[in-house]
Amino acid sequence: MSTVLWANLLIDGEVSSDESDKAALHRHADKLDGIFQRAAGVSLLSFCDSTDLEYNLGDDEELPEGMTSTNQVMALSGKWIAATEAVRAITAALAEIEARKIRFGLLRNDHDAVVAELKESLAYAGSTQAPDARFNFSIVM
Repeated sequence: MSTVLWANLLIDGEVSSDESDKAALHRHADKLDGIFQRAAGVSLLSFCDSTDLEYNLGDDEELPEGMTSTNQVMALSGKWIAATEAVRAITAALAEIEARKIRFGLLRNDHDAVVAELKESLAYAGSTQAPDARFNFSIVM
């Protein structure tokens, strides 16, 4: 089982996910964090949420009373960024990655996978017109 990122939106207290595995984004998250900070002034890791991972790896981690999913926990206490800010940050990072043809990986170059996953995430983050929409990446197994 591999660890990946999923793109999520929080609208009116409800989490929706694209449920699309973004393995390259997870694999290169630290490098991408630096690119996001340089290009957009925002840390990618500041909106990567580990709620789902923590509950799945926890030995006896039970959901709080009245909650039936980790999405509900993440909605209340997860790491989020305004969806409009996510669109701006992803767009800026993507522009730098494409313009500089940044390499991801030593033995193989995941550049194309990173670009494709960022474009998919950008489309998802920009898919809502809700003014208070929030966006994050959740770390899932």
